[in-house]
Amino acid sequence: MILKRLHIIGIDTGPKDIKIENDIITEVSETELTGYSGEVVMNFDNCIGFPGLINSHDHLEFNLYPQLGHKIYQDYVEWGDDIHETDKEIIDSIEAIPLNLRLKYGIIKNLICGITAVAQHGAYNSCLDNSPISVIRTGTCIHSVQLGGNWGLKLNYVKNLEPYIIHIGEGIDAESYDEINELIRWNLFNRKLIGIHVIAMTVDQSSHFEALVWCPLSNIFLFNKTAAIKSLKENTNILFGTDSTLTADWNIWNHLRKARNLKLLNDEELLSSLTDKASNVWDIKNSGEISPGKKADIVVAKQKSGNLFDSFYSTNPEDIFLVIKNGKMILFDESLKEQFSSFLNPSMNFDVIRINGIAKFVDYDIQKIIDEIHKYNSSVSISIFDFH
Repeated sequence: MILKRLHIIGIDTGPKDIKIENDIITEVSETELTGYSGEVVMNFDNCIGFPGLINSHDHLEFNLYPQLGHKIYQDYVEWGDDIHETDKEIIDSIEAIPLNLRLKYGIIKNLICGITAVAQHGAYNSCLDNSPISVIRTGTCIHSVQLGGNWGLKLNYVKNLEPYIIHIGEGIDAESYDEINELIRWNLFNRKLIGIHVIAMTVDQSSHFEALVWCPLSNIFLFNKTAAIKSLKENTNILFGTDSTLTADWNIWNHLRKARNLKLLNDEELLSSLTDKASNVWDIKNSGEISPGKKADIVVAKQKSGNLFDSFYSTNPEDIFLVIKNGKMILFDESLKEQFSSFLNPSMNFDVIRINGIAKFVDYDIQKIIDEIHKYNSSVSISIFDFH
């Protein structure tokens, strides 16, 4: 497979041709590459290319929820207590949908945004085995200090795997700061920690963490405040997460535009938090970059501006022309169908959806998943796309 004339975000010195063999990028060339007879060659004009995004925090099973929250909260415990009392009917109606269907819908949300790997905070479910994108299974998840049960024992149990991923400092009160210190004190064997949200975290505390996952839209919705990423980044790795639609927008590109406007990371740092830095922290081998020898996880999108970072951060799901995961097309735009006509065959079961009126072909049983969801809850809102 050859992708022609792409402007690659972060390394662009002019259009490049990318050659993929099996699941590996073998060439990235400023000179034109030619394919052998029968090889898939895709021609792009006015398009950007970037590594498949890595979403470092989601609760896949919570993406059928509307945003739930009624005020500015002091911490996550106050928020949880409030919605379980105020929104019990909504919660019961969503929880009535089987877990496997809710998890698969979370995969759909990520896939159509150009995400090729997602960190699920919670237990892995076998229904995700055939997911078109990777579900990160590295490490041990702990919910939190206040709601994590025997979290101290779990943290220090010798058979559990590092890193330990935990919601921490998710609030604006003194208790949110104190629980970070409690976690640090209980980390008796100096386990690698990945902290999520960390709104109350100080620079000194951040030095005890392998990485922090920044979820600004979720934080601002619940607490009208987000983490001090500009200072925290000096001591540790910063990754990026969306959380779920329970607290944030479904579209990661809206998250990224908000993050960019906050100016706590520069354009290169924000991109890195979704690509190479995330790949390194999660130990996703040979990923996170468009360069020879790396896995062919690539997204192609419309170029909207001469400034490539402006173009990248103005992307929306309807602007995505192609998503490749491990060298395999898992999403492509209707405008590419003619180029693919000789390559496609009836055994390729692409569902057709429309995002803001633009048809996308997706290698996932989206129609079946949605039909099954509606059997359990016919009123649940599926607003991110329509079927052809």
